[in-house]
Amino acid sequence: MSKSCLHLKSSVIRCTAATAFIFVLVNIAVAQNSPPPCKPLAQDRTITWCYPIDNATFGAFGVLEWGWIKDSLPHTAKEYFDGKFYTGPPDIFNGITGQGFDDKLHTFTIVVTDAKGTFQKSVSFRQSAQLPCASPSSDRSLNFCVPLDGEVTTSPLRVAAVGRSSVGVSWLQVWVDGVKYFTEHEAGTSTQKLMNNYVYLANGTHKVTMVAKEADGTSIKKTVAVQIVSNP
Repeated sequence: MSKSCLHLKSSVIRCTAATAFIFVLVNIAVAQNSPPPCKPLAQDRTITWCYPIDNATFGAFGVLEWGWIKDSLPHTAKEYFDGKFYTGPPDIFNGITGQGFDDKLHTFTIVVTDAKGTFQKSVSFRQSAQLPCASPSSDRSLNFCVPLDGEVTTSPLRVAAVGRSSVGVSWLQVWVDGVKYFTEHEAGTSTQKLMNNYVYLANGTHKVTMVAKEADGTSIKKTVAVQIVSNP
C-alpha cells in the first residue's frame, strides 16, 4: 500500500495516499509543541538531529523526526529523503513520518540556505522487523532484553523487547520513572510484538518499565534500573 506522511510544525501529521486510512503508530507522551528531546549544538549555522538516531536500526512503524536548525541569519530550509525533496522543515522540527520503510539504509538530509551560502546535515537509519531479542520461550510472557538491570550507560538509551501471547498482543509500551514514552502497536504480528527504539534521559538513575498489553486486557510488565552518565 503506497502511503506517505509529512511532518508539519507542532507535530501535526499531513498524509497523502491512495487510501485515506493511515495509522500513526508511535505515541509520544509529551505535548505536541514541546521542544525536541536533545539539545541543539552550541554553534551558529548548525543542524541537530535528535531522531532518527544516526546509523541506528529500530522497529517502530513511524519514524520520529525531531531536531533543531540553528541560524541567526534569515534562511530557508529544505529536507530530502534519499536525495529527493521531501518538505520544508521549521527551525524546531518535531514530528512523525507515518510510513513503514523497507529494511534498507535510508537517509534524511536538511539543507539550509542563507546569505553566507548553505550548510547541511544528514542522518541515516534502518527500520527492521527482525526481533531485537529472542522470542520468549513461554507463552504469555515478555523478554525485555535491553537495557540490563543495573546497567550504567549513556543517553539516548536503547530499549528493546519482544512480547508473546497466544491470545494476542495489542501493543508494547515504554515507561520511564512513571512517564509513558512510546507505544508500539504495529511492529511484529498479532501474537508477537517487538519494541526496538531509543529514549533520551537525563543523567542519573531511572526506572524503565516495558509493558506488553495482551488482547484480553492483561498487562505483562518488567522493570529495570539504569544509570545514565552522559548526554549528547
